[in-house]
This record gives sequence, C-alpha cells and structure tokens, in this order.
Amino acid sequence: MIRNIILLLAVAGIISVSACKKTEPCKAIITVVDTLGNPVVGATVVLRQDSVVNAQTGVRADLYQEQLSTGTGEAFFEFKWEAVLNVEASKDVLSAKDYIRLEQSEEVRKTVVIK
Repeated sequence: MIRNIILLLAVAGIISVSACKKTEPCKAIITVVDTLGNPVVGATVVLRQDSVVNAQTGVRADLYQEQLSTGTGEAFFEFKWEAVLNVEASKDVLSAKDYIRLEQSEEVRKTVVIK
C-alpha cells in the first residue's frame, strides 16, 4: 500500500515538473558553402514559409527572416513556433534552395551549397 502511494506521488511529481517546462524558441543555423565546401561570407540567407491562411479565422501567417552569412558561412535564426520553412541562399550569381524543419526548443542545422 505504501509502495503504491510512493509510486503514485513519484509519477505525479514527474508529470507536474514536465508540464511546467518552459519552451525555448526554435533555432536554425544555415551554413552556406560553395561547391568546394568553403564557407561563403556575406551570402543573403532567407527563411520563409509559403503563406498559410487559417481556415477558421482567415488570418494569414507569413514567416520571413533574412540574415547575412558570417565569416564561417553561418546565418542564425530564431522562431517562436515549429515550422517547415523554405531556405534560399544567394551571393552574386550563385544560389541554392532547400527546406528546414524547425523543432520546438531545438537547434537545427542545415548546410546549403550555392552553385
């Protein structure tokens, strides 16, 4: 009997702790490289979601962020919610397109090769 009560309290404690866990933003790091694998500095990197319209409210959700890649070829992004986003990277006449899936409270990395 006491063992069951202790087990019940332990399970209740685990549930209450996990329910109070604060979620962190979704982070994306896009690394832009050339065809030789060298980092591309100063590339324009865009993360965007195709327009989504809520069927219930009619509200349109547009997600869009733009950054320049750093000396290591990396561009850093943060979003509040999980999403699947289009990735577009370009510098001069070179470009690449891909996609990335953001996960709540996670840092997701993607490497794109511009050609």
